[in-house]
Amino acid sequence: MSYKIAIVYHSAGGNTKALAEAIAALLPTAELYRINEFELRTLPDYDALIVGTYTWGNGELPAKSAAFYEELEQLPITSLKTGVFGTGETNYNHFCGAVDHFRDMLFAKSQLLVTLKVEQMYQDSDLDRLRKFASLFHN
Repeated sequence: MSYKIAIVYHSAGGNTKALAEAIAALLPTAELYRINEFELRTLPDYDALIVGTYTWGNGELPAKSAAFYEELEQLPITSLKTGVFGTGETNYNHFCGAVDHFRDMLFAKSQLLVTLKVEQMYQDSDLDRLRKFASLFHN
């Protein structure tokens, strides 16, 4: 049986999408979904869920990420391995605050393995961090 991973992301400017694609490339069994394409009812089919989001304003979840968050929070996911990643700008007081929102909820409700925050578009200097992030989802 292969280890099934869903990577679900929300991106506006393309930075979070690029990061999601880079993580997916490191996880051959992962299936990549835009947040509006993923059906939460299929979550029991997966061993792990990785959520990616950008941060809106001063540390807030964008509307689509917030809706996904609220639905996910209601599900029984205690046995699900999870991770969260995101992009943001360090000039805001709450750098990648949306990642923190997901982190706190997933820590309480699931088996949170890791979080990753990246300044805007990921760079070659971030690749070691991406590899470490992805390595926690290999079975």
